[in-house]
Amino acid sequence: MITVTSAAGGVGRLLVRQLAARDVPVRAVVKNDRQAATTRQDGATEVVVGDLRSPGTLDTALTGADVLYHAAPTQIIDERPIIEHLIASGPANGLQHIVFHSVIHPHLHQLTHHHQKDIAEGLLRDSGIPTTVLRPSHYMQNYLEVWEFLQAGVMPYPVSPDSVMGVVDLADVAEAAAKILIDPSPHTGRTYDLSTVELTRHEMAQIWSRVLGHPVTAIRIPPSSLTNSLDVLPALASVVGHAVRSTKLRAAGHLVRGAQAASNPRDMKNWPADARQAYRTMMTHYDGHGLPAGDLTTLPALLGHAPTTYEDFARRSSAEFGRKSIDSGR
Repeated sequence: MITVTSAAGGVGRLLVRQLAARDVPVRAVVKNDRQAATTRQDGATEVVVGDLRSPGTLDTALTGADVLYHAAPTQIIDERPIIEHLIASGPANGLQHIVFHSVIHPHLHQLTHHHQKDIAEGLLRDSGIPTTVLRPSHYMQNYLEVWEFLQAGVMPYPVSPDSVMGVVDLADVAEAAAKILIDPSPHTGRTYDLSTVELTRHEMAQIWSRVLGHPVTAIRIPPSSLTNSLDVLPALASVVGHAVRSTKLRAAGHLVRGAQAASNPRDMKNWPADARQAYRTMMTHYDGHGLPAGDLTTLPALLGHAPTTYEDFARRSSAEFGRKSIDSGR
């Protein structure tokens, strides 16, 4: 049995599907009944509904599991108690291997999220439990949060368009993770960077322009707007102006829907205050310094083939979202 935490998340859903397609029993850990229904549709054999910060939830998730894929939601700031409980109770429950979902460059201790992952890596390394660490780069899918804006011809994001970001496709992360989970022994003690390519958002916008068939302009939104929505106002004129020049009258509907989606990205308004502040600090750092890729040779070796390019990702996403728009009558 393989247990997957955060099974309703971006990587988690794809990972459950990957394992189910290989007829591997999967126990999915999710936080509510709505997510439970989703993960069952994805192919989960068993479902545990609860809070990862609850020892009872963790014990239920671990009982009888041979391998654990652990990824904590971004809004959980202090991951240490979770890791300590996994270490304390995992072996007694039969756990033989942990695959830990970390982050690229965990040494960036000025960023709470990165620092917490570094602490967790150290605890697991010292525990004696066979462990594999995956360090994915910034997800290509993060920019689908502005899908409606892309349709209007703009790509607003709280990071400078000139910042260089290492990116990776979630589908490739899930595929690599599935291969490791199914046969973890050769990967014991290994740490893998999962990075595909480095791009600025200007370069991403050029790719979206080719894919969507209209000009797309990357625009910086102040990272401070993540915790103070009024800070976005100075950028609005640029967003609207570029959209109207790109897609004319078609821009209006997309801008309205994009603004609605942007009013609460990732459900951040329901995050604890410290999580919102940590996310803003992280975006502020990326805004000024970017986030370089890790070792670009690792992911192809794990996959056994070339990883997804950004243009392939954009074309696949455009086809998928286009179908959803048709189905919804938009």
